[in-house]
Amino acid sequence: MSPTTQSPLAADSRSGSLDIAAGRSGGFSGLLWLTWRQHRWALIGALVLAAALTGWMAYLAADLTDIYHQCNNTLCPDNSVQAAELSANFGSFRIANDLLQFVEYLPLLIGMFLGVPLLAREHEQRTLLLAWSQDVSPQRWLWTKLALLGTVVAALTAALSGVCDHLAQVMADVSNGGLFEGSMFMDSGMLPLATGVSWFAVGVALGAAAKRLMPAAMTVIVGYVGADLLTQWRYPTLITPVSRFVPFPPPPGTGPGVNALKVKGGIQIGPDQVVNLFDSAGHPVDYAALSSHCPNFGLGPDTLTSCLTRDHYQTFLEYQPADRIPEFHLILAAGHLTLGAVALLALWLTVRRTPLTAG
Repeated sequence: MSPTTQSPLAADSRSGSLDIAAGRSGGFSGLLWLTWRQHRWALIGALVLAAALTGWMAYLAADLTDIYHQCNNTLCPDNSVQAAELSANFGSFRIANDLLQFVEYLPLLIGMFLGVPLLAREHEQRTLLLAWSQDVSPQRWLWTKLALLGTVVAALTAALSGVCDHLAQVMADVSNGGLFEGSMFMDSGMLPLATGVSWFAVGVALGAAAKRLMPAAMTVIVGYVGADLLTQWRYPTLITPVSRFVPFPPPPGTGPGVNALKVKGGIQIGPDQVVNLFDSAGHPVDYAALSSHCPNFGLGPDTLTSCLTRDHYQTFLEYQPADRIPEFHLILAAGHLTLGAVALLALWLTVRRTPLTAG
């Protein structure tokens, strides 16, 4: 190798030294520049993706609102052109639903591509010793970069949360309900903001603990999917549901109402089996009793309906009324933010115990 030729390793070391020197000499502005230099592609990608999703969902919300107005601000008739457009495979409603499902997993991408590399990449490239042995202390280096990237995450997810909430509201209007379940619930009420910030912190903490990109990223995937499944399984009963007997068919105003979350309910009638059907006194009705009172119930749905109505049968419902949606959003957001706070505490303890020779 000639005296004027540098190896790639030497070039990388010199580049890293220049980056740290800029951070040291420039103070906060130097750390700002360093953060941008190290994470610019992930930040640009996040900005482009957030802008595309925000614009697309805003357009779909406007299109669905126009359809809703064409149906006189009510549910479109089944045989109408508007209903056909809403139910089309590539219609606005179907695409909007797919986008909301995608947004539900954006915090996972944030944790993997913005959170994990913050420290795991420094460990893998063995640049942590160089970064933390300068005038900028490890704590200041970490918390400044964490604050800068966290601010970007919060700003982008806040914008997405606003447009997602509006789109979910419009979708609930055109479909006459459903705001308390599925992606429409998980992506409304600023929940994407809380989950995005939380899993960014979790990603950084796991990257610091694992010290490798791939193991930390896989742990984020497993953790997020597990937490999401647990949330969807348990959130309907975070508050004791409203329970009541409802006559069949339910008179107006006695059912769960629009946008309510049904926890338990619905009549099931099969061969030798009847589920969730009660007589007027509240006693369970079995198949033999139903066959005795309604001997012709198997001839058609109209015959069964007329019989259940005539004999004042009831069904038992458990549901969360729609006016509890803000309360549920607050509970879930608090849970995610608590998880993020625990991750930051674990991160702080990990960094304190990381020797400078570990880079």
